[in-house]
Amino acid sequence: MCIMNKNGALDLSINMLIIVIISIVILSSGIVLMYQFISGAEEIKTSLDQKTNEELERLLVNQGERVALPLHIADVSRGDTHIFGLGILNTLGINQEFLITIELRRVSDETEHEITDKINKAEVQEWLLYNSQPIFIAEGNNVKEPILVSVPKNVVTGQYIFIAKVRTALGNDYGNPQQFYVNVR
Repeated sequence: MCIMNKNGALDLSINMLIIVIISIVILSSGIVLMYQFISGAEEIKTSLDQKTNEELERLLVNQGERVALPLHIADVSRGDTHIFGLGILNTLGINQEFLITIELRRVSDETEHEITDKINKAEVQEWLLYNSQPIFIAEGNNVKEPILVSVPKNVVTGQYIFIAKVRTALGNDYGNPQQFYVNVR
């Protein structure tokens, strides 16, 4: 009887050790996967293509636009992403913090009929990844902020019109609101 208890205790110890090892492997795999998702999102968020960068530089520096959003129309297939670039030039004469807000303005289906009321605006807002935190810009300087639009696979085909607004930290509108169009195919 003592021999059976020793074998049972040994089996229980080995099983517990195997469960602990498997749990550690699963936990570490989950952490690695989460890290890859976060770092991948940061890479996408921070990368503007060269053409967008050049156009923003031209509009902000050469033409003195306060807020610019060039190349504002994009055809995006379901399940794909697109990055728009929003530039802000501080012409206030003082160092200032700015806030970006983006709202869905209008949705039209393939036949160009407005269907904005039939769309869940909160779900569409989740497509957008941009810096919603205050952005500090020194006097006379500019920043270029990426706006990532990630279109899910199960959305209605049509044109989604967004409006990007820039405000000072005090809540005053800054520059002109900028519209951008996402044609979902």
